[in-house]
Amino acid sequence: MTRITPTSLLLFKTLCLTLVYISITIAWLFFAAPSLISSSSTIEVVAGLFGTACWLIVSTCLYFKITHKTSQLAKSSEKTQ
Repeated sequence: MTRITPTSLLLFKTLCLTLVYISITIAWLFFAAPSLISSSSTIEVVAGLFGTACWLIVSTCLYFKITHKTSQLAKSSEKTQ
């Protein structure tokens, strides 16, 4: 497995994507989802629950992607030593 060398562009992309993810999370969980779930319309309640489920799935996938890469890097560095 090749190791990715950190560059300024990679760091910039990572920080920008982190900012976008946090902004979308705050916007969804504090503004959109509560008003959709507490609505009297069935379609809006289903959309709120569906959006929250999608957000949870994306968050879980990102968590596993980040932690899986670090564990692979640790295992590969142990083998080379």
